[in-house]
Amino acid sequence: MTTFSPVEAALEGLRTTRHRPGLVLTWAASYFVMLALLGVFMAVVLGGEVRQDIALLARTNDPRELIEIVARRNGLLLVLILLALGFISVLSTAIIRSVLHPGESRLAYLRVGPEEGRQFLVSLINSGLALVVAAIPTALLLLVGTALFQAGAVTAAGWLGFLGTLAVTGLSIWVAVRLSLFSAVTFAEGTINPRRAWTLTHGHFWHLMGMFLLTLLLALLVSVIGSILSGVVVAIFGGGADSAVLLVLLGLLANLLLAPFFLTVQTVILVSAPASAYGRLHASELTV
Repeated sequence: MTTFSPVEAALEGLRTTRHRPGLVLTWAASYFVMLALLGVFMAVVLGGEVRQDIALLARTNDPRELIEIVARRNGLLLVLILLALGFISVLSTAIIRSVLHPGESRLAYLRVGPEEGRQFLVSLINSGLALVVAAIPTALLLLVGTALFQAGAVTAAGWLGFLGTLAVTGLSIWVAVRLSLFSAVTFAEGTINPRRAWTLTHGHFWHLMGMFLLTLLLALLVSVIGSILSGVVVAIFGGGADSAVLLVLLGLLANLLLAPFFLTVQTVILVSAPASAYGRLHASELTV
């Protein structure tokens, strides 16, 4: 069976960052503009308290709570989520295009067209799958576990929570890896076909798993470097500051300016790897 190098695929994003820093800076500038526009939208349309709702959305796995949070803002929070998802779809498509069609480099690979629209739909499908595979089973486990605990079956509730969490985590990882090439398949083949992505990854689970573990490690390393660099900037420019408030402001400014770049690099790493894996697996199909 033909396969690919997980290390080579995982390093694709770093190669782009190293050899084409201007391209990554352009994407980071786009990321900064998107964050600024979403910030204005939150402040003007939704108000300051919406940050609490967004924090809750990031933490909760309860579908009922998700619906309550969205309904609380009369659907405006959903608009914010869709806007953010739309931008991420444009950026992700640009990254995939740079890997699979490197010659189409005009406008830093950024477009708004059918390919980006399909990626947006893929993002919605992936979100729905995450709800079905992870969020809903987790909510059911919590519901049943709470009922057992209240009924006095503490040991049963503990085992249910432990084994259930293992099962949901394992299922989530398995489905995520098997469908990990969904975005790349959709871009390259011009059709939204999760079955094709599922078939293409057959027999390559452990290679893809290794690839994603390495990309996550690289993304974590980028995050650490970003935090260290922010601290260095504050130390250099705030070394003579006597006011704690000034130091906090310098820290916020450093994060504001540096965060879009490092978030972009992380996105490049995480998106480039499956695109590279698809390119290699598809090429091997053509040679069989």
